[in-house]
Amino acid sequence: MEQVILLAVFSSITSLVTAVAGLGGGVLLLALMAQLLNPMLLIPLHGIAQFFSNFNRGLVHRHQLQWRYLIPFMVGSAAGAFAFLPLVVMVDDRWGGLALGIFILIATWRPHWLKLQKMPALIGGAITSGLGVLFGASGPLAMSAHPKETWNKLQIVGNHGAAMAFQHGIKVVAYMVGGVQLWGYIPEIIALFVGAWLGTWVGTLVLHKLTDDRFKTLLNIVLTVLALRLVIIHLFP
Repeated sequence: MEQVILLAVFSSITSLVTAVAGLGGGVLLLALMAQLLNPMLLIPLHGIAQFFSNFNRGLVHRHQLQWRYLIPFMVGSAAGAFAFLPLVVMVDDRWGGLALGIFILIATWRPHWLKLQKMPALIGGAITSGLGVLFGASGPLAMSAHPKETWNKLQIVGNHGAAMAFQHGIKVVAYMVGGVQLWGYIPEIIALFVGAWLGTWVGTLVLHKLTDDRFKTLLNIVLTVLALRLVIIHLFP
């Protein structure tokens, strides 16, 4: 019972963070859940929690969803994930993580160098999803490809939530097809769902009090912190 309560609290706090800043809660939740769960359960249960959290944000901001962008982005994401999957065994974790951190920093502060946001959504989805399969941190990668300069804060949070719900949903299905049994963890799954709903609800109230400029500044700060964390932990393992 203690584990179920802790998972609900963790999910609530991290969903609040993501609802306000656009991202960042997923990495924090992974670190917190790692204190309670073994690796075989950690990734799929984290994927379920992130699906709930992101789906809730997409649902709350459903009137802001840009389907002409999202549908090709999701199609590209699915294609990129399967296309890059065979390359996983070839990637060096240390240098791959370091490269990913630098990539996110460039995409955040010098996006014109990469021109990701000018790519068709199909290509952007394929590239960021594929790199996410190889290196992890799919949230910051996908955020780097969204046309954030032309979206307001609600469009950024809602569309990113919908895109990430799709990616995490695919990941959970893949684990279950691969043989991971989650039916014995229904209380934990319910706790993650309730926590995600509550955190998203409170975070959305806070989000509405932020101006677009302050939100985008906060988003860039969170992206930078996540990227620097990747650089540091892989540069100094």
